[in-house]
Amino acid sequence: MRIDAAVPLPENVQAQKVTRSGSSSQQSNPAPVSSGLDQAQLSIDSGTVQRLKANLAQLPDVRQERVNALRQAVGSGSYHISDQQLSDAIGSDLLTGQLRLT
Repeated sequence: MRIDAAVPLPENVQAQKVTRSGSSSQQSNPAPVSSGLDQAQLSIDSGTVQRLKANLAQLPDVRQERVNALRQAVGSGSYHISDQQLSDAIGSDLLTGQLRLT
């Protein structure tokens, strides 16, 4: 499934470059190393997560107006895609597990 919704990121999220050794290029807040297991820490608070969930819940599962427009274009023969677009979509679905060849 592809989601086209534009969800703004909070201002407190900062990108960090990671070197080959796995250390962050921003040395102001290094992650603690304990047992050698991978760890992740999110800087988004629960209020932000709840707002994002609420926004997502308001989006329809199917955008019927787009489905109808595509159905009409296919029916009239005016919908054309390139071989490259088709292969990219199939490859993407295979990689994400959305398409299974049987």
